[in-house]
Amino acid sequence: MKTHSARPATGVASTAIASANRSVLRKARQSQFDLALWERSLPAPVPAFLASLIAQREPVTLDITAALGRPLRAALAKHSLFSASVRDDARHWVKEDFVALASEFANILDCSEVRLRFDRVADDACAAFHVDTLPARLLCTYAGVGTQWADERHVRRNELGLQDRTIIAANAAIVPNPARIRTMPTGAVALFKGRLWPGGEARGLVHRSHPVCCDEHARLRLVIDPAGHDY
Repeated sequence: MKTHSARPATGVASTAIASANRSVLRKARQSQFDLALWERSLPAPVPAFLASLIAQREPVTLDITAALGRPLRAALAKHSLFSASVRDDARHWVKEDFVALASEFANILDCSEVRLRFDRVADDACAAFHVDTLPARLLCTYAGVGTQWADERHVRRNELGLQDRTIIAANAAIVPNPARIRTMPTGAVALFKGRLWPGGEARGLVHRSHPVCCDEHARLRLVIDPAGHDY
């Protein structure tokens, strides 16, 4: 199991832990970890299916708030991406992965309902480094380049926010050394804390969407939040 640690001058540790074992996601509950990263590869033929969704250049938007189990499965089944008229192994795997990740997230956070979003993203909407205003979030980039983040010791939290600067200038102030910026692998599952995590109000993972220059660099991204935290 790989552990990436950072300890700022304040003495408050901020640590990311990564493993090829799914159980690493539960490490996010521990106070010393702001990010738990499950590094995995997507099985064939899923990558080809996802690449075809990106190539279509059509909106891929799924936004569901539901309780775990049957309600979530029923809501997913109604979406055109998983409609009964279209059946193949790759679609089925993606749907079951959504269900499994939602269940894992809900169990870790002890919540009964989640908000699940799956989108084709081709813009820089979250290009500035930031901390999410919610307790925690699960994120997976199924196709395209993954989300970027930085260890606490390489972050200047007092520089967070645009503060009347361009995004480029703000990012350079928040993470002065671009060599310290890390990128989550495609297909990896990240569970990370936001600023509303109990007892961690001054913490939360500093991250941003990978810069996108054009539609050619679009990505498919799954985001799972606790229901009622729509940020």
